[in-house]
Amino acid sequence: MNTNETEEKTYRVLSIDAWREPEGGWTWNQWYNAGTIPDTCLNWSNRKLFKWFRDEGKLSSFSTGKIALEDDQYNLVIVNKNTREPLFAIEYGAGQ
Repeated sequence: MNTNETEEKTYRVLSIDAWREPEGGWTWNQWYNAGTIPDTCLNWSNRKLFKWFRDEGKLSSFSTGKIALEDDQYNLVIVNKNTREPLFAIEYGAGQ
């Protein structure tokens, strides 16, 4: 039997625990595996990406208008728009 299964490429989603630095920045203290996301997410709009996180139960509806996306050249990081605290990251730089 010949089966052609195509494995969808995914990236790890990380939940971030960060410390506030005296200068105002953030240091990632710890991060936890919070699942995976399809690699096509890199082509999604911010709105679609945030909707996916809400649909997956990782963000609540209260996050609407209160989060932003940053790219540190290794992760796409969802941050609190006001404080820039990192909340979640998509680890695309690991090259799975």
